Amino acid sequence: MFDLTGFLNSLSRRPAIMGIVNASGDSFSGNGNVSADSALALALAHLDCGADILDIGGESTRPGAGEIPVNLEVNRVIPVIRNLRKVHPDAVISVDTRHGETARQALAAGAQIINDVSMLRHSPEIAEFVARAGAGLIISHSRGTPENMMDNHFCSYPSGVAAMVAEELAGAREIALAAGVKAGNILLDPGFGFAKNAGQCWELVMTLQELAPLSGVLVGVSRKSFLGDLTGEKVPVRRGGETLALELYLAARGVAVIRTHAVRELHNALKVMDKIGDMVK
Repeated sequence: MFDLTGFLNSLSRRPAIMGIVNASGDSFSGNGNVSADSALALALAHLDCGADILDIGGESTRPGAGEIPVNLEVNRVIPVIRNLRKVHPDAVISVDTRHGETARQALAAGAQIINDVSMLRHSPEIAEFVARAGAGLIISHSRGTPENMMDNHFCSYPSGVAAMVAEELAGAREIALAAGVKAGNILLDPGFGFAKNAGQCWELVMTLQELAPLSGVLVGVSRKSFLGDLTGEKVPVRRGGETLALELYLAARGVAVIRTHAVRELHNALKVMDKIGDMVK
């Protein structure tokens, strides 16, 4: 059994830092073509740099990415979990997936959190697997599939992006609760860049409080294209400054978890912000 709320409350630093561990061969962030060994090395480096949670993914969900066979995703993710458990048994592991079988095997291998990037639309049984394992569940807002989620009709929010994202996440949260997932083990992710254009992403930045009454909020803005649209930086790995600036703003807004590629930079920046906060009290 894993108490997600208890774990987050036990941390002296807020928000928790979730380090991204890409185990796929296709990533917008520039670190694709990775092996299980290199994914493990990255996970351990993230822990050394201050990550509180590791988020391991074996299927790219960037806009335009195609679905891969589930057995391929499993073969990419499970060895990383098992190897990580051997060398760092206390690590808090999340698995980024939309496939029920991957979630089931990941939980059996020792993952404590499933990060469902399809909002329980692709494999609703994920909620049942999480409930049975007493695990944590991250519900990320999305529409369509990675291949088509940026189509115009998926990016349409006639009642306002914040209100509709909150409504759709609330519906998915009810499905999870009905399956037996504990309310305190659920985090909601507004899904920056998933079925949302740049303007809608910035609107979400300013309206995250609409999710607060529902659950703790996780955000992932690291290297996203809407940041590059603002600054003109077309290479994702060069969007470090943009990413950190927005992550610090969101930290100040009280989000529970920040999912990032640059763990060291965020960890150290939060320490500086904590120091400044102590000095101005």
